[in-house]
Amino acid sequence: MGAGSLAAQNAIQWHGYAQLRYGSADPADGFSVRRAKLWVKGAIFGVDHLAFKVQGIFRNGAAGALVLQDVFAEYRRRALSVRVGQFVPAFSLQRSQPDYLVPLVERAAVVETLIPGARTMGRDIGAQALFASPSGSARLAAGLFNGAGADRNAVGEGDFLATGRLVLAKTLGGGTRGTLGGSLAWRRTKGMDVGVLSSQGRSFAGRDVRWGVDARLAAGGWEIQGEYLHADLGDEISSGYYALGDLALTRCDELAMSVERLDTPVRTATSGGLWYVAGYTRFLGDGSPGASSAKPARDAPFPTKLMTDVRVSFDHGRARAGAAVQLQVFVH
Repeated sequence: MGAGSLAAQNAIQWHGYAQLRYGSADPADGFSVRRAKLWVKGAIFGVDHLAFKVQGIFRNGAAGALVLQDVFAEYRRRALSVRVGQFVPAFSLQRSQPDYLVPLVERAAVVETLIPGARTMGRDIGAQALFASPSGSARLAAGLFNGAGADRNAVGEGDFLATGRLVLAKTLGGGTRGTLGGSLAWRRTKGMDVGVLSSQGRSFAGRDVRWGVDARLAAGGWEIQGEYLHADLGDEISSGYYALGDLALTRCDELAMSVERLDTPVRTATSGGLWYVAGYTRFLGDGSPGASSAKPARDAPFPTKLMTDVRVSFDHGRARAGAAVQLQVFVH
């Protein structure tokens, strides 16, 4: 085998993980495979500065099928990168964080509901440019997408989707790192399914404007973040927020707490009233390739872990609650 072929093999990485869950009113009772993902990524051999990623997911809602999530090429040169294909547009802090690193078993309902691609796995097909300052103090992303969501080539449901996100970062005293971010998305739809964000439901047509602001503070053993998201579809408004914090008890144990609220024109099981969420995570191993399983760590890039959380809401004197236990396992 030649040196070039060996270098090409070493540039390709594959990863996979499964989230196996038992839930009570989460949203249903019983066992489930919440997610099972497999992806391949790496450099494109023979082309400088060009990389790719392909990712598929098994989900209960897909009737056991393996669904294409990500497929894109990305050109990276110094402070600029340009991505083309199907992927998650830059919008929202928590949506940019991988679900396998979120300290609770689910992202906040406001994030899962108000991002532009909420009905199609958070993804769309298009192009996005990202500029990152050399010091890491600023990141600016701007994208243009079909606006119809993932795995849909036609632009029949909307006249494109434009997105933008700006993040400012600063290192504070005591090793604390802080960020402030803002997101914006705009499109005019011809008749698309926006779920609970409109009383028109599957046939909403008109202007769709969404925006959000977020902040995050993180140090060695703790982090706090929060977001406010807002969606204006025609004359109907949806909005919500969350505040999330997590604390390392030991190298292998973590506590997390969140307060969340979501308000939409169509009432759902997660909208209306405040939700209080508490979670505990036990890290079982560092899923990084070549890492020692004897030294699990909460900051591992690919953690195998056991999670549990309880959520409760009190709305007009009526209590709503749910709970889940989830095992996350990585393979490489």
